[in-house]
Amino acid sequence: MKKIAVIGILALFAVFAIPTASAQGYYYLVPADSNATYGNCIEVGLWTHPAIYQASGAFNLTYDPTCAEISCANWTGNTTQWPGGITCSQPALGSFYITYAAAAGVEYPPEGDYHIGNLTICCDSTTYCKVDFGYFAYETYHSNVSDVWWVPLQNATFTCGAPTEESFSKDLYDGWNLVSLPLTPSDNSTSSVLASVLDNVSAVYRYNATSKQFESASTMDSGRGYFVHVTQNCTWTYSGTPYTSMSTELKQGLNMVGWLNCSKPIDDALSSIDGDYWYVARWNAVSQSFEVYNPVAPPTFNDFDVLERGTGYFISAKADTTLSASC
Repeated sequence: MKKIAVIGILALFAVFAIPTASAQGYYYLVPADSNATYGNCIEVGLWTHPAIYQASGAFNLTYDPTCAEISCANWTGNTTQWPGGITCSQPALGSFYITYAAAAGVEYPPEGDYHIGNLTICCDSTTYCKVDFGYFAYETYHSNVSDVWWVPLQNATFTCGAPTEESFSKDLYDGWNLVSLPLTPSDNSTSSVLASVLDNVSAVYRYNATSKQFESASTMDSGRGYFVHVTQNCTWTYSGTPYTSMSTELKQGLNMVGWLNCSKPIDDALSSIDGDYWYVARWNAVSQSFEVYNPVAPPTFNDFDVLERGTGYFISAKADTTLSASC
């Protein structure tokens, strides 16, 4: 695709070669979480919320082009709000780049909400997929006559199509079982999730990482681990949509977490918290005992090295952090 030259932006970078990294405002999409069915599109508003006086800015949205399609041909800029000029370019596949400016000598006051324009996002896949837009992107900033600041896009997503429900089965053993939900159920009540084995269930507990206490669980959510006590061997089966992406806050100390609808080597699965945890433990329901993975131990000393769907885990975090992962 043809790249449009942006003279104003080049001039800015000539004066401000390295913009200051700070939270001097943000961009956001309306709606933040949008969706479209296969072959269809949705119009989404792009807005800026500066925490400084703002004269111009640039917004770079990167996305997975196999899932979503965003085109300058379907972009409408708000030239009434930004009469100094709005440009749209696509410097690379999966990149959508907007620059805009107020009239000469005009700066908009901070803490306002200013509409930049509307973009159209199309469902460009024939299978369910989801794009997460929220993060700091290259060359995304607010600027005024004195400086340039990198600013983020608030968390935003686009969902193409609808996930298809699947079934999951797991053998439970007489005693305690540490499980998680690889599928997100439509009804997350414990009685519904465990309906297939409910006659054998005597207790369900989750761990509160803040209070460091076990609590009886009346609901069950993906991303969390649960101790389920059954009175005899049985097979648990339930249905839901695949849980394929997670962002889970971990507290310093022990955290009982769930895992996704896939299996991954543990060093890959926990790459977002590499160096931030002491160990990971899982429960062996057959022997009714814990097994441990230590990231700095020789491989032969570890009891496992893969995180598996349907299994819950304890993670001992060195400090508060966030576990982010996807299938």
